[in-house]
Amino acid sequence: MSMFQLRRLDFEDIAWIFEACQDESIQRWTRVPRPYSLEDAEWFVEEEPGYVTMVIEDPDTLTPLGLVSIHAIDQVTGEAEIGYWVAPWGRGMGAAASGIRLLIATIKPEDNIRSLVAHVAQDNIASCKTAERAGFTEVERGWGMAREFLSEVMSIKFSRVLP
Repeated sequence: MSMFQLRRLDFEDIAWIFEACQDESIQRWTRVPRPYSLEDAEWFVEEEPGYVTMVIEDPDTLTPLGLVSIHAIDQVTGEAEIGYWVAPWGRGMGAAASGIRLLIATIKPEDNIRSLVAHVAQDNIASCKTAERAGFTEVERGWGMAREFLSEVMSIKFSRVLP
């Protein structure tokens, strides 16, 4: 049994998402706007732009700990990208890897998703370890744009083929 559960986003998530996205690590390693405003959180929750985004939460306290999403689904190849982040108060408990596994368990054959990929900056050690703990393997390294310095950094592509 998982120590975490997933649920859909709702309007009550705006405040904690705004708070979490003030975190330096989330701003450095993800694609959230900088600075991150309350309006950004409202837009994200209200519009959920083409993503299947789920809240990772503690099932006992219902405390939201992070987000996990599937997006950029290629209908021809069946490859989709997965994204995830954990708020500072939820780190170090395995929430992201568990959230990824729980989200994968919800994928149905009719979703036409055959594999998932995660693009992670090589220096984002925690996220690399999360991908590996969630059953992803490294398949490629290449240069990608880093938000922090507006320069290229080594990026790792992780992949997981679905059953």
